[in-house]
Amino acid sequence: MPGRPRILFATVAAGGGHVTPALAMAEAVEDAAPGAFDTQVSDLMLDLGLVRFDTRHKAQWRWMLARPWTARWGQRTIDAVPALTRAVLRRGLDAVARAAAARFTVDPPDLIVANHGFLAFALARARSRYGLRSPLLVQVPESADASALWAEPLVERFLVATPVAAGALARLGVPSDRIEVVGYPVRRAFLQPPARADARARLGLRDAFTCLVLLGGEGVGGRPGAIVRALRSLPDPPQVEVIAGRNQALAAALTAEFGDDVVVRGFVDDMATHLAAADVVVGKPGGATAVEVAAVGRPLLVPDCAGLNEVALLRWFERLGIAHDVRDLRALQAHVVAYRHDPEALAAVGRAARDLDLPGMTSRVAAYVIRFAQGAGRPGAGGERGPA
Repeated sequence: MPGRPRILFATVAAGGGHVTPALAMAEAVEDAAPGAFDTQVSDLMLDLGLVRFDTRHKAQWRWMLARPWTARWGQRTIDAVPALTRAVLRRGLDAVARAAAARFTVDPPDLIVANHGFLAFALARARSRYGLRSPLLVQVPESADASALWAEPLVERFLVATPVAAGALARLGVPSDRIEVVGYPVRRAFLQPPARADARARLGLRDAFTCLVLLGGEGVGGRPGAIVRALRSLPDPPQVEVIAGRNQALAAALTAEFGDDVVVRGFVDDMATHLAAADVVVGKPGGATAVEVAAVGRPLLVPDCAGLNEVALLRWFERLGIAHDVRDLRALQAHVVAYRHDPEALAAVGRAARDLDLPGMTSRVAAYVIRFAQGAGRPGAGGERGPA
């Protein structure tokens, strides 16, 4: 349909923690206003032709995932000097800013929604220095935290999931009137998952107590072999399914070690079905992953954290009773045994997860994006602010 307002969801495909919420927002906008907007999800740095820059960034992120201490100390360092961090990011991302302004000069989107810190800085710079006319909205996918990688005061508006994340941004220099606590967007498939038995049948799994081990989109870091051995060494071992992501070598090594005792898969595009088939999920609390596990109503057992944002999310979910710190693998075994023998405890996790109201959060994010695309809530636009 020609003439529809165009919303570009700009993201970076480093793991799934940014792409997934971008897709969720696009789906939610379409659900809220069918056919009203032309939506596009873009791996923006790659789509702008900045292949070397994009490849270097993604390789650096994989390196940090394999060495989680670097992510934690890196955040501490940049958060200690937010003004210096802003100066470095603005200069370092100047090529991205210029490329974005050049690309969108002729046919600018009616709204750009970015959900990666690099893009927040680059697109704000494109607007302030290089003539990009599209309004900019930034969705922060760190539910319980925010770092200086996001804290660009020139962004028109930030959408965050919790007051804690809003407070972190404000402390790092973002004006509080540019931050809206709206919620976290979740894809339709996770909000409407299949029944457990149905999901197992689709995946060819036995209808038995099942532990799903998630190793992230890149399948690096952590202790996958030790985790699976701990599960398999239980007196009555559960059915174990491992998703090794894009790490084909790891998938092959796990298959060679465990054979038919463990179901090992590579990257999958139907994660909601795998979560629905599980009774408990083992994995690090990446922003999208943890929220998706909660959406399906399963407990998350966390054997490792990468960045401080993941530690913050784990602590929040622990307080809600839907996640557990199991860096001691004996704790992992104890929680698996406890959940296996206490169906009411599993049901309680489902109820606590439902209390988060992730469908409502997703709808509110879509409503805010739509209102912002229509001009309401923008600085100087004269419209009232969007829903809080």
